[in-house]
Amino acid sequence: MVGFKAIRLTAVLVCLLVPSMVVAADNAATRSGAAVPAAIVVVDANRVQRESLAGKAMVVERERYQQSFNAEFEGTRKQLQVSEQELARQRPSLSSEVFQEKARDLNTRIADFQRQYQGAVRALDKSSATASNELQKAVVSVTSEVASELGVGLVMHKQHVFLHDERMDITNVVIERLNKRVATVPFPVPETEKLAPTGGAATTKGKK
Repeated sequence: MVGFKAIRLTAVLVCLLVPSMVVAADNAATRSGAAVPAAIVVVDANRVQRESLAGKAMVVERERYQQSFNAEFEGTRKQLQVSEQELARQRPSLSSEVFQEKARDLNTRIADFQRQYQGAVRALDKSSATASNELQKAVVSVTSEVASELGVGLVMHKQHVFLHDERMDITNVVIERLNKRVATVPFPVPETEKLAPTGGAATTKGKK
């Protein structure tokens, strides 16, 4: 069984050999007249999403919808809490039949609230995923363009690379060019269910 130190040494040797292999491959391609790029670069996709203008704008848009939903649902939540406390206060003076009826009504309202809240969460997640996909398409386009200009034959996610020469990292170049080209990406308005105190919700759009 290969020891951990041997694995680490192998990884280090790979990282040291990659630049040499690239140079050798480039030289071989030059001698043979081949036009196949041999260089390898890495991109930190997570950092691109965090630090790019479009990525930051997407986060701001999601938080704006989240705050709007929170404010809307918080009012309903407080109303249900008050109703629950009031029913508990009235219980000693109510007949069993009346209390059970009021309890069923309250439970229905609580279930509606939970369903609508979960629907809002799913709608916001769906809009976020759509915006994220658009951002990823832009990142791929810009990365492909930069790689082509550099004569790169392979682009790897930095998250999937154990060790690498920092000169292989083109993340900053990708962010800079992406910022010049795409400041924002479309963030669809979340399709949510309108709050209804007694059930029977209708589909509506989140507020801008």
